[in-house]
Amino acid sequence: MIKRLLSRLPVYALWALVSFFLWSFVFSFLTDTTPAKKLTVYISAEEVEDVELAARLEDGGLPDGIRMIKVHPFSYAMFSDSDLRSADLYVVKASEADGWRDSFRPLPDGLTGELDLGGGVQGIRVYDAAAGAGLFDDLIGYAAGSPAEDYYLFFGAESQHTEAGDGAALWLAERFLEGSR
Repeated sequence: MIKRLLSRLPVYALWALVSFFLWSFVFSFLTDTTPAKKLTVYISAEEVEDVELAARLEDGGLPDGIRMIKVHPFSYAMFSDSDLRSADLYVVKASEADGWRDSFRPLPDGLTGELDLGGGVQGIRVYDAAAGAGLFDDLIGYAAGSPAEDYYLFFGAESQHTEAGDGAALWLAERFLEGSR
């Protein structure tokens, strides 16, 4: 009986793997929504408490038409950068900002940035490495890297939530810039 069970072990393992992927797809389908109904933030820090940060940003309600906020570290888009390139906001290290310049757009009216990448693209400082303090620094491991450096908030060039549309990206940026309340 044991020999028979062990001889079928590869078949059982294959079925377990298929089941895992099937249920992962179902879970993702049920808990996610279309990009038009969610706001996405990508953060280039190694340590990000993404679920807790999304919950804090959602606290107090969401704009009309928005069902959720998703926060991800850059490593989340390891195999495909299509979601990464269509993010609404980015929080990026100063040393990496120029490499992602094509993914950023100029700041909306009323906001000014400290890091100018040219062509109107600017970033708003959200972590000051010299002071060792930043926004939501209890949830984002800004200083986990070595050496510590400043982080900046940028608006996504391919965002569906620009000021010409529903303006939800600006709403999210203002919520983020309020800090950890």
